[in-house]
Amino acid sequence: MPKVLSVQVGRAKTYGDENAKEFLDKAWHTASFKEVARRPLHVSFEGFEDDEVADRAHHGGIDKAVFANSYENYAHWATFLGLERLPFGALSENLTIVGLQEANVMLGDVYEIGSAILQVTQPRKPCWKISRRWNHTAFTNEIFTSGLSGWYYRVVKEGVIGTGDAVRIVSQEACPISILDANRAFLEPTHFAMTLERILTLSSIAPSYRDSLIKRLNGTSDLAYMQIR
Repeated sequence: MPKVLSVQVGRAKTYGDENAKEFLDKAWHTASFKEVARRPLHVSFEGFEDDEVADRAHHGGIDKAVFANSYENYAHWATFLGLERLPFGALSENLTIVGLQEANVMLGDVYEIGSAILQVTQPRKPCWKISRRWNHTAFTNEIFTSGLSGWYYRVVKEGVIGTGDAVRIVSQEACPISILDANRAFLEPTHFAMTLERILTLSSIAPSYRDSLIKRLNGTSDLAYMQIR
């Protein structure tokens, strides 16, 4: 059974770029640097206690309250970044889960995790900050093109989640679409327009994600959030 390997939270802070030689030498504000929680944490409709979001235009809010990533992706990303291993929270996620991955997590899936109930609302859209987090200009684009993005949950029932908690599926859409398939369709909307149209029929997806799919279909989507600043 899938389970939570680690829970991470972090406050938004301003950082300099003393060690980021590939980037412009200017400060940036982020909550990307998450720390492992040493105890189970309460998760509300807005997200975990002691957690913050720096860019609320693209992250956070009720429909993107919790960001989860698959531990199965860690070896791939360590190799990509040229590192032996990655610490928990390396992708700035709140939940590091083993046993779930983009190919078997479906839009609209409802899970019981600890005493909380969470629902998958959309894939995570990788922004430029993860590239600055790891001082690797190609990282954001690699997440985008690989489809290994992680996913967002809305909180259906508030509760407490901690390391080791089982992740139990409660319900699923009648015609499920995986996070990986959704990402591939967003990457190549011309080839996978039917998949995007199917996603738009799901009532469970985040409204902002719905808007981005419509723009992707009509050719007016803006991917500026991925560009290095």
